[in-house]
Amino acid sequence: MSRELTIERVVPGGSGLGRLDGAVTLVAGGLPGDRLLVDTHPDGPRLVRAEIVSVLSPGPHRRPDEDVCPRARDGSCGGCDWPALRLESHGTLKEELLRDALRRIGRIPDAEVPPVRFVPSPRSYRLRSRLRWDGSRTLGFVGRASSKVSDLVSCEVVSESLLARLPAVREALVEAGAPECELQTLEGHSGAPLLGELRFERRIPAPEQIARLLHGPLDGVRIVVSKRLAASRGPSALDLVAGGARFRVSVSSFFQSNGFLLDAFLEEARGVARAVAAAGTSRGALDLYAGAGFLTRPLLEAGFETDAVESDPFSSADLASNLATWRAEGLPGRGRAVATDVESHVSRMREPFDLVFADPPREGLSPVVRQALLRIRPRSLLLVSCDPATFARDLAALLPRFRVRSLTLLDLFPGTHHVETLAELERRP
Repeated sequence: MSRELTIERVVPGGSGLGRLDGAVTLVAGGLPGDRLLVDTHPDGPRLVRAEIVSVLSPGPHRRPDEDVCPRARDGSCGGCDWPALRLESHGTLKEELLRDALRRIGRIPDAEVPPVRFVPSPRSYRLRSRLRWDGSRTLGFVGRASSKVSDLVSCEVVSESLLARLPAVREALVEAGAPECELQTLEGHSGAPLLGELRFERRIPAPEQIARLLHGPLDGVRIVVSKRLAASRGPSALDLVAGGARFRVSVSSFFQSNGFLLDAFLEEARGVARAVAAAGTSRGALDLYAGAGFLTRPLLEAGFETDAVESDPFSSADLASNLATWRAEGLPGRGRAVATDVESHVSRMREPFDLVFADPPREGLSPVVRQALLRIRPRSLLLVSCDPATFARDLAALLPRFRVRSLTLLDLFPGTHHVETLAELERRP
């Protein structure tokens, strides 16, 4: 049965919140001020989930219907969950998501939260993409709440360069008879080179043939079967420049996806590192979840002796390569790549640090890492998070020993509810 409701606000996870007969109703794609006709599905005694049937009256944040990607609008493509949100409204709603999480999940008083600075991004931002091949003729993102792949022919998330290459990639996959798999891509700022890694969950015939046929549509190809390299053609890594610094990044490694905001992200970290260095660098720095060394670089530029911790073997190899290159460039700081998981490393730590950078995965900091940070009490901590809920939890645990000096939101994922939070914390006296 379809019902009418008005969206009051958005909540962590990206859904719009309204009320039906007093029950909280979460609507995927609902935006504040929207009056909607929805189909409802009870999810417990006090919660209802709903899907939009039609927009009866759009709120102030909704784009004209004709401007919205039709595949995102009907849910057949799940590459973005806020496709109808006006670009100029991203800052307002994403700050609301963050503040809601801090109040409701972190129980953090408003007085502890400084003003939030928002850094916007254009669309078509991705340097890294993760697509699905259905084993037949379809390559793209999986549909919302579905396992069906939507063919990627137009998009506001990926680059025009990637879209231009996809027809040839599809034909090569068809010719190779490639079974269902995931394709992870990495591209340079201009769209070239374009590298790809095809990930198969089980043994496949003729991986070398697949690599040979995909090499051409892709400038470099890796075939990975059950997490083992089975074949490769061409380069597997490229150089990306951010803020005047060069980073070697392989297609298998983690690196920030938004090509437009790399400079802004790096400058935020540089500002924190420079400020702490100005007060003395006697105790060194620590970069947790270092990846290829994106946040390690500002620490070395500021003169810190830095331990960079990364467990993923591909990212760790890129990190070691970048540290060697930067050492040859004569950066004032020295870096040490620590190839282990963060929990093991911090459990063994006894020495103090002036400055810690931490950019954990979406799950946030583990209890072990939170306790280690409270124990070593660095003078300053830059905590990076891509999930407001886990950020609120982690911040609440750290506030007894730290206070928030600044909060910046980077819109690394326009068109989605995801946002990158950079919190500069300083040790309480």
